[in-house]
Order: sequence, then structure tokens, then C-alpha cells
Amino acid sequence: MFETRLKIVLGLFGAILLVIVVRLIDLQIVRADEYRKQAEQALLRPARMLPFVRGRILDRLGTELAADQPCWEIAVDYGVLAMERRYLGSQARRLLRTSGEADLTLDQADEEVRRRIDSMWSDLARLSDGSVADLLGRAADVRDRIARVRALVSRRRGFDTPVVEERMRHPIVGGLNDQEQVAARQRLADYPYAEVRSSTYRWYDASESLSHLLGQQGAVTAEAVADDPDAGDPLSEYIGSERLGVSGVEYAAERRLRGRRGLVRENREGATVGTLAAENGRNVTLTLRVDLQEALHALLARMLPGTPYPTGGAIVVLDVPTREVLALVSYPGYDNNIFREDYNDLARDIRHQPLRFRAVANQYAPGSIVKPLTCIAGLSSGKITLDTSFDCQGYYYPETRSGKKCWPIHGTNRRKAHGPLTVAAAIAHSCNIFMYHTGERVGVTGLCNFFDMAGVGRSSGIGLREEVRGINPTPSYLAGRGRSVAKGDAWNFAIGQGEMSMTPVQTANLMAVYAGGIYKPVTLIREGSISGEWRLPVKPEHWRAIRAGLFRVTNEPGATAFKTANFVRDGYALCGKTGSATVNPWPISYAVPYTTPEGDELIATVPANSRREARERFEAEYREMEFDREGIETTAYWPPLPLGRRRPGQADQQEHAWFIGYLQAVDSAGHPLLDVTPRIAFSVLVEFGGSGGRVAGPIAKRVAETTLDVLGADLDPDSATVDAAP
Repeated sequence: MFETRLKIVLGLFGAILLVIVVRLIDLQIVRADEYRKQAEQALLRPARMLPFVRGRILDRLGTELAADQPCWEIAVDYGVLAMERRYLGSQARRLLRTSGEADLTLDQADEEVRRRIDSMWSDLARLSDGSVADLLGRAADVRDRIARVRALVSRRRGFDTPVVEERMRHPIVGGLNDQEQVAARQRLADYPYAEVRSSTYRWYDASESLSHLLGQQGAVTAEAVADDPDAGDPLSEYIGSERLGVSGVEYAAERRLRGRRGLVRENREGATVGTLAAENGRNVTLTLRVDLQEALHALLARMLPGTPYPTGGAIVVLDVPTREVLALVSYPGYDNNIFREDYNDLARDIRHQPLRFRAVANQYAPGSIVKPLTCIAGLSSGKITLDTSFDCQGYYYPETRSGKKCWPIHGTNRRKAHGPLTVAAAIAHSCNIFMYHTGERVGVTGLCNFFDMAGVGRSSGIGLREEVRGINPTPSYLAGRGRSVAKGDAWNFAIGQGEMSMTPVQTANLMAVYAGGIYKPVTLIREGSISGEWRLPVKPEHWRAIRAGLFRVTNEPGATAFKTANFVRDGYALCGKTGSATVNPWPISYAVPYTTPEGDELIATVPANSRREARERFEAEYREMEFDREGIETTAYWPPLPLGRRRPGQADQQEHAWFIGYLQAVDSAGHPLLDVTPRIAFSVLVEFGGSGGRVAGPIAKRVAETTLDVLGADLDPDSATVDAAP
């Protein structure tokens, strides 16, 4: 019995010993490498991330438009920025260990740490030529941004959790040169929570012509983290100390421009034990010709101040076969390199609105530039033919001289009476009466179907977040706004008025449709192919009639742009269509009644383009003031209203001036080769310019000249030629 028990006990001990031996073999032989790595890992410092270089932005010929440039920056521990109690306690204990003062207490060390942090902010202010208040404001921005990121991550995980940004250093002072960084290192040597490190700043071509197009970068937000396609990848996902594209090409090409961070691992002594190189972002090439862009921007800068009520304008130039953007000009602009310094002044310029990306973000009634499209709708639907003639006596109902009217003769109260016209002549003379009859026959649905085929109400495909789609006023669109189709809608839409609206880039593409008969999306960034093109169902003879009319606009005496835009050179003639789009004056300031804390009732005049903007500006400038939200009234308009009038009415309406055109090949006698597809199409917009022929026409003529000067006689956008005159 005893022997049996002894055997059992020995067996158990043997089994236990066997398990121990097997485990030792596993630890020391089988998995030795794994545990050795873990042991080594425990002796490493936290991995240090290596920044990537953001990709460059180039024009189609390789000219550099935006790039990262090396500089130095000063970064500060998040614990200092947030003045975290735990972090400050660790710094106080560190000071106790290193100070050599035996009688120093923890409370005294904590007080000394706080004093040194205050001293650090003063030193940083001197290094940055700023104020302590400015730097503390930047620190507050970092705290707020990371707090939003932490809240988002915590909601996603279902419990409160710290984020990596809370263990990092964040840039507070940037853009230091070599000499400045040496001085900074010397001054910050006593602050272990601040460091001078290599960095980059984003350099932009200083031309104001590129400001809206290239766009800006901004700090990573909680929203960007929430929508991050690389979330979960520690080397690619957004972190709070980085910047990302927020507008223009910087935003549109963010995925290509952005790179992937690298890693450096160091042991406790600071020696590097492993490195993973950063992957820099890819370069982005635009279809743009920067020399053409700058020349056309300079053209607007010279000519717009002479227009009736100058505010701004736009020019868009497209390559017709590819629909590549060769120029995308919004005027006025600004210098991207000093955007933040100038932002308040730019935002306060309510009249000129230099922050608006007019070429893609502003939509306007197109006016008469859609009249060729109205004729196409009539011809293709069979509602009119090339022989159809309507007699223009200046009024739709000439016997009573009532109803819709043709356009007024400049400087008089009389209406233009064109007499009998067919399609080409109606386009050449921009006859409203012909278009009213055609629109009435085709109807709203028929017109809007052809508007849609030509891109009205569609995104152009340019890929910029600022773009608005414009409005194709279909019956369903009108119904969605609480009204049905009215009898006068077909008349209005036939001449580009009413709810219809387009952007300058869309009108340039409309001209390219007139030139080539095909709708294609517009391209700005060279990256793969873009689908979605189609040929409009229009007969060749109908296109020839439309193009003959467009040729006559600028080349026939008496047509709407013959005096101002007639241009023949190097085997090309300018063809085009003028347009004048009715618009109400813009509000530019508001009166906001408010009450002071002392009970005084006052009125503040706030520059703004809308009541909402006026409220926001008032709240930002007059903090904690009670004001009457319903009592805000407009005090000034642009163009200014007649004396004594406070609200715009029919008599006060103004007009934006349009000209859309293309360069048509001509024979030696100057006759248009209507079956040869033009290479270049463009649009010109002058806000509050009035007559398209008188105001936009001369600018369009100079656009044609400049385009030939820059691209050469072959109009090849890929050939480098002599620069255009400034």
C-alpha cells in the first residue's frame, strides 16, 4: 500500500519535472528568439516617427508650383501644452533627482517646474517674434484639436482612452532657418520638454493667379480622423500634429501628395537599433499652363478696374479634344505663402471677395450664352428647322408692344428690332424674340433635357471640393422648391435667365461642346482616364449652322461683338457668344441693433454679404452683447442703389457680362473651316460688367491673343514658346 502511494507521488513529481523541462526547452530553445526580442524591446525607448515629405505640385511642363521646403521647428511636449498634473509631477520628481539640492521638497520642485515653463514661453516668444499670448493660443488650439480626436476615438472604442497625440511633442514655432535654429537650441537647452527638430514648410508659387487653385493646408481635425481611410495603420493614419490639404489641389490630390511616416528605434542609451524609412508623397502634375495662367490673371488685373462696377471675374481656358484645363483664373487672388497673416484683411473685403474661387465656386445666370443650346434643342427636336424664321419687332407681341422684349439698345429706351431671322442670324444678333418662340415650342422639359446633355447642373468633373454644380431648372427641380412650371419659364430658360445658373468652368465646357459636339468631363489633375463622355444627338448640318452663327458674332458687322472682339490671326478667327445675365446688387453691410451691458441701445454696422454672415461677425466682434437677431437690416449694396432706396428692385438690377469663345481655323480668305474641330475654348466672366459685347468682348479678344502668344500658332499646350507679354 505504502509503495503504491510512493509511486504515485514520485510519478506526480516526475510529471511536474517533465513539464518544467519542456517549458524550459520551449523558452530557451524553441522560442528563444521571440523572447530575446521582447527583452530587447523592453530596453528600447518609445519609437520615434520620421516625417515624410509631401509631394510637389507641377504644371503640365514641369514647373514647380508647390513643394515642401526644409526648415526647423520648435516642438513642445503635450503634457506642457495641457499642463497635465501627472506630467508636471513627473517633471518635478525628475528635478528632485537631478537638482542636487538635498532640502528641495516635491512641492518646491513642482513650483520650480511651473516657473521654468513660464520662462520657456517667454523665450519662445522672443525666438518667434511673437507674443506669449499668441503662443498660448496655439497651445490651446492643439489641446482643443486633440481633445476632439480623443473624444472621437473613445466613442469609436466604447470607452475613454488616451490617444497617441497625448504622448507626442507638437510644433509651436515653425519656419526657422539654420541660424535661428542654432540660437533656439542654445536658449532652450534648459527645457527638456522642448526640442528643435527638422521640419518642412509648404512653399507656393507666389503668383496670386494660383492661390485658389493650389489651395491650402490645415491642421488635422477630428472629422479628418473620423473619415481617415488609413485609420488603424500607425504610420499612415492622421495624427493631430500633422497638416492635410483642406482646399484646392492640396485637398483634391491629398491621397497622392501624402506620404507614409517612418520609424526610428533607439535603445536606452540613445543608439539607433532599427530604422524604417519614410515614404514621401507622390508628385501631382496638373494640366495647367502656369505661363498662360499668370498672363490671363494679369490681363484681368489690368482690364477689370475699368469696368462699370468692378468686383471680380474669371477666365477658364480648355483644350477642346481632351477638356484639360489650361487656365483657371479667379480674380482677385492673394499670396498663398502669407495667407494666414492676411486672412482677416481678405475676409473683410466684402465687395471684392478675394477668398471666393469664382471659376468653380460661384454660380451665375448664364444669360445669352445658352442661346445656341436653345437653337440646338429646337433643331434636334424638330420644333424648328434651318429655314424657320421669326420676325423680331422688339416685342413678343409687337401689335401691343407688350410681353417679353428683345434686348435694349444701349443708351436708349428703345428695343432692338432685328426683323426676320433664321438660326445663324439669331445667334449672331442674340435675338431674344427668336429664342422665346423656340423655347415656347420646345418647352421646359425639352430645353432642360438638352441643358443636361451639355453639362448644365452637372459637376464638371474637375475634382475640386469648392465646385458647385449649377442649376438645371427641370420640372422636378422646380417642384422641389414648391412651384410648378409656369408659362414664362420656357421663355426665361431659353435666354439663360430664371433659376438657371452655371459656373465659369461649366460655361467654358459648354463652349467646348459647341466646338466639338461632344460632352466630356473637365480634367485638371493628370491621373488616369475620366469616363462619362457622349456625343450630343445633333445633325452635322445643325452644328454647322450653330458654328456659323458663332463665327458671325465676332466677324459680321452689326453682330453683338464685331466692334469689340473681331480677331483674325495666324490662321484662326475668334468665334463666340456674348451674354448679359441679370442679377440683383449684393448686400455688403448690415445694421445690427444691440444693447450694451450698461443698457445703452446702439447700432453696429457690420460688413457682410448675408444676414447669417452679419450675425456671425457681430457675435465674434461684440462678445456677450445682446442683439436683435430679427432686426438686422441691409445698409449698403454693391453696385450702390440710387439715393433713398434701401432694397433692390427691378429697376435696380445689374448684369454680369459673359463671353464664351473658341479659336476656329480659317482659310486664306478668312472663311471658317466649320468642319475642323477647334483646339481651344474659353469663357470670360466680368461681375457687374453689364454688356457682354462691350465689356467681356474686349477681354475675350485679349484672351485669344494671349493664348496664341503662349501656346504658339499650333495651339499645342505641350510646346514651350516665348512668354506672353505681361
